[in-house]
Amino acid sequence: MDLKLHGKRALVCASSEGLGFAVAESLAREGCDIIIVSSNETKINDAASRLSRSHPQVKVRACATDLTKPEACTALVDKVLAGVGGIDILVNNVGGPPPSSALNTSIEDWKLGFDRLFLSSSTLTTGLVPGMRERGFGRVITITSISVLEPIDHLAISGAMRSAITSWSKLLSREVARFGVTVNCVMPGIIHTKRIEHLRALKAQREGTTVDEEMAKTAREIPAGRIGNTEELANVVSFLASPLASYVTGQNIAVDGGLLRGWT
Repeated sequence: MDLKLHGKRALVCASSEGLGFAVAESLAREGCDIIIVSSNETKINDAASRLSRSHPQVKVRACATDLTKPEACTALVDKVLAGVGGIDILVNNVGGPPPSSALNTSIEDWKLGFDRLFLSSSTLTTGLVPGMRERGFGRVITITSISVLEPIDHLAISGAMRSAITSWSKLLSREVARFGVTVNCVMPGIIHTKRIEHLRALKAQREGTTVDEEMAKTAREIPAGRIGNTEELANVVSFLASPLASYVTGQNIAVDGGLLRGWT
């Protein structure tokens, strides 16, 4: 299927590896020019090289920026506007904060989580959506988590702050829909990334098991019978980014193999 994305410009956050890289590759495959972002300069330059080799038909730019700092997000907006004049597609994506329980989270950790998971996405969106609105086309897709709907033990900051950005995104979607700008959230379930391996390693330490045992246990809990892969999530994001999804906005879309027990 042609998603009609050729020539569109996309900014994909946290895209040196994992979900972000998979999304960037999927959009590049559809003909989007891509700006990829990560705090690690070496990794993001390597990712840009790989994307350029695989998809020579598109322009790929790399930017080393720490998206956990709101002031860095503001600087990134200015850089994007000055460098390419704006974008058509924004994919908000930030790595999760350290695990913690609801009662065992310090005020400082809450503040850091707010900067990382709420202010980063809202700052980028606020800076880049006006241009989308003026041009009559725009897509904002924020990668959150199924913890927005069903809390996950030991992920208090992630669940709370991703819920906050979800609520804000819903409000924004109503404000900009008439201008051809859609705003949606994609909720990954258990997708095989380094983050999932890290969380399962921590659980293995707590339970006295192994990482392989915890990964296998997780797979058995998913109705699909397996852990998802990054490309499966990236394909959903690319569809939402396309003109074909012009009437889909203000939605939470789970990519979870049926893990959520309730309707989204």
